[in-house]
Amino acid sequence: MTARVLVVDDLLPNLKLLEARLSAEYFEVLTAANGIDALKICANGDCDIVLLDVMMPGMDGLEVRFKHCF
Repeated sequence: MTARVLVVDDLLPNLKLLEARLSAEYFEVLTAANGIDALKICANGDCDIVLLDVMMPGMDGLEVRFKHCF
């Protein structure tokens, strides 16, 4: 069984890079471009671990982290 990794970043190149690298290592990768979408994915229990960008517009990574215990 492979781990499901949620990558959260507001910059598309960063999302694509991490998605490609992690997929090459046989991880199942989910992506979110903002904190609200990340919280929805986490609430569904769809991920095992989260790689979270701290500096994002709107809800930043620290706020996301404190709204939900990862």
